Amino acid sequence: MGFKALNKTDNKIYSLDYWQRTFTNETPYCPVCDEITEIRAAGSVYMKTHFFHKKGTYCPSVRENHSKYELLPPTERDTKNGEKIINWIRVNISQLYTKCKKILNGRLRFKEFSDMLVKAKEKNIWFYKNLTINTLPYVLIVNFGVYPKIDGRREDVWYIFDKDMYGDTLFLRNKITHIWKVTESELERIELDYIPQDTVPDYVWTYVKPFYK
Repeated sequence: MGFKALNKTDNKIYSLDYWQRTFTNETPYCPVCDEITEIRAAGSVYMKTHFFHKKGTYCPSVRENHSKYELLPPTERDTKNGEKIINWIRVNISQLYTKCKKILNGRLRFKEFSDMLVKAKEKNIWFYKNLTINTLPYVLIVNFGVYPKIDGRREDVWYIFDKDMYGDTLFLRNKITHIWKVTESELERIELDYIPQDTVPDYVWTYVKPFYK
């Protein structure tokens, strides 16, 4: 169930309410998968009006499809970069937790963060080529799956990349610029907060590595 759509005339995303008031002859597209959507349940007293994907959609914003878009373990491992990422995490675990918590609007329990790291370890996502400390928090969040409703988190929420970003060459084909926050009532684009220096200089690792041999 979606409440935002892409207008390809101006390539902008609009809310359902604005769309109904403004566009009568435009076709709404899903901003995540680029498929045509339809407005459903208009005027219904039993269901909220929403943008509806056609039957058989593979859009990752549809909850039933989420498992199809889980990140895959890398088939070609970048061991050198992966070891740097792991060492950085060990030294900067608090910074990583704070960053993830900020992306999740301040709602991230320590247990969830621990589970995020465990799940990432199971898939060895550290060894993706060109993974950086800047993209790492967003990849951890997307990889985790569904974050359940808790105090301050009004409903289940999950985070996804654009449909065409998935695959083992995720970090080779494109630079990740954003992720999507998805709930049953919301679709929100979150821009990645890159900083100019997105990797630690090589000489730093000479001092870090001895602590973890």
